Amino acid sequence: MYKIFPFLGLAAFGLVIASTIGSVSAHQKLSTAGDVGVMIHLDPNDLPYPKKPTKTWFMLMRRNGNMISPSNCNCSVAAYDSRNRAIVGNLPLSTIPIEGHQKGHEAISTTITFPKAGAYTVVLAGQSKDKSFAPFELKFPVTVRP
Repeated sequence: MYKIFPFLGLAAFGLVIASTIGSVSAHQKLSTAGDVGVMIHLDPNDLPYPKKPTKTWFMLMRRNGNMISPSNCNCSVAAYDSRNRAIVGNLPLSTIPIEGHQKGHEAISTTITFPKAGAYTVVLAGQSKDKSFAPFELKFPVTVRP
């Protein structure tokens, strides 16, 4: 399971997210669109290996720092290579519990296998099932180690 300890502060939201995943310090990436902020993490340490399944998860939150339940998001995940060619799209999504948060807080989870070392972009797009936030599309740069 994953442990995430949020602190106040990110420039766009007034939130800074610092985390510990298990006992390993990770370097998550945070991106915002409208009133939605999303943090991505890829195992291990946001530096995946080529040709190995990479556990990838996304934590969604509102501008005020409240969590957005994955069950309220029609989300999709895709990954593109450095030439903007899709390597995977419409990946199967599941949820994982987030330790260190209130019971029931979950993140969106999937697995991505990057074909070779290099630069990629992972895209999370979503819209609220109950219209409580605007549709969004966030892009995250990812470097796959050699």
